[in-house]
Amino acid sequence: MKIVIFGLTNGYRHDGGHMVRWRALIQALAIRGHRVVAVERAGPDAATTWTIPGGDVLSYADWDAVAVDAAAQADDAGVALVVAHGPDARAAANLVRNSKAVRRALYDPEAPVSLTALEAGETVDHLPADGLGGFDMVLASCGGPALERYRAKAGAEAVAPLYPWIVPEADKPGDFKREYLGDLCCIVAGPDGIREGLGNFFIDPAQRLTRRRFVLVGTDLPDGVPRASNVLTFPDLDPAEHADVLASASLALTLARDDERRIGWCPSDRLFLAAACGAAIVADQWEGLDSFFEPGREILVAAQTDDVTTAMMLPRNHLTDLGRRARKRVLAEHSAERRVQELRSILDLKGGGDD
Repeated sequence: MKIVIFGLTNGYRHDGGHMVRWRALIQALAIRGHRVVAVERAGPDAATTWTIPGGDVLSYADWDAVAVDAAAQADDAGVALVVAHGPDARAAANLVRNSKAVRRALYDPEAPVSLTALEAGETVDHLPADGLGGFDMVLASCGGPALERYRAKAGAEAVAPLYPWIVPEADKPGDFKREYLGDLCCIVAGPDGIREGLGNFFIDPAQRLTRRRFVLVGTDLPDGVPRASNVLTFPDLDPAEHADVLASASLALTLARDDERRIGWCPSDRLFLAAACGAAIVADQWEGLDSFFEPGREILVAAQTDDVTTAMMLPRNHLTDLGRRARKRVLAEHSAERRVQELRSILDLKGGGDD
């Protein structure tokens, strides 16, 4: 079956690993005998052109220049799938919805952002302005009870969860580096929606435990991070170094954004990355977390500041065991291979052997 995938981006430094994850999923589809055409926008730091076994990469710098060829590819597809991501998300979504593809699907990797905006009566820039009617299937990065709310608010005919995933070959334990040495590290994606969690679970523990070392990584770090001798900040660290940061700290704090916590059942790629790297994780509490990792055995959960400071006092071998079990769980249930199995089932993709 021919599958055309829109909404990929290549060559954007802080894309959160978006391209790496999608390339792994596409390769897994190709291995199963599907002919995949990847329509991707080339950014300023685009890497060497990649190839898809039995498929094609349609790379472009300007949407208008590629739109006609892209539409022809979609019209000839068994499945046309648009990833609602990047500057051309809305245009690509409209192209897929109006195509002659046998099945037309949309994946929203920022479903918590979308649902929060829709429930507030606001527009969502990465989704069609008139809703998601006309797609045979909409895949969302959230699940649980919020999925029905998403379907209703977005006007979708059918929805299914497709949670983030990791790439075992890329997301793996890093190397210890003294410059990142810490008792607690936290990697954030930006300041939006994490100020309260950062205050309760990172800044407050740092102010209490002045002899412990705290490491904070992320772009555009929020205001309020203390200038203290026991707090190290890396505001513009190359994402390639994140695994080394996780390997150099005893404990990793993962924070859900406010929208993810409010909606629930929204595991972040940051959570899965920390687990894939074998880090001992303490996560802030949100509904559905225990469906992805077992609290106390694979992950620690914090509802208040004391939960973090207590976790930091645990024996090193106990934390090592937590990280090992979390890595085993994420490799088994949240890899690109596992998502391909789920995607094939959701879209009823035939051929390529059993999953």
